[in-house]
Amino acid sequence: MATFRFERDALRAKSSSAISTEQRIRFQDVDAAGIIFYPRLFEYCNDLLIEVLEQCGAPLPEALKTGAWVSPIRHAEADYFRPLRFGDRIEVALVRVHLEPTQATLGFRVARLNPEGGEAELAAVAQSQHAFLNPQTFERIPIPEAIQAAFAAVGE
Repeated sequence: MATFRFERDALRAKSSSAISTEQRIRFQDVDAAGIIFYPRLFEYCNDLLIEVLEQCGAPLPEALKTGAWVSPIRHAEADYFRPLRFGDRIEVALVRVHLEPTQATLGFRVARLNPEGGEAELAAVAQSQHAFLNPQTFERIPIPEAIQAAFAAVGE
């Protein structure tokens, strides 16, 4: 199955249907150069995804406990535009979703929030492609309806 990719500019743009959360860059999230250690960006995106699953009624801990489904990542990539540093407040937003019957490609936008309340500054974009599988057979299954509905609300 081909890997769908969003164009970088599609992820850079703000989306009115985005789902987002705010957080601070923690001390343990930065490297010796004082900027975010690059894989932390994927952790922030994954944290938002887990929150979305909870909100749509498909909590990941429950799915793992019952063996209803798993959703491993098939592909992930990120582009970094500005450094993020310890103490920065950021917004992580799910801005685009491309749905296929058994997989979803999620597009994220990460922006540094202005402490004075002005325009947020784009820092990075990321995307990840998730396959939905039966955990016993590892065969593909349709995306569960509640998740599909939540993702469809974000739009492509």
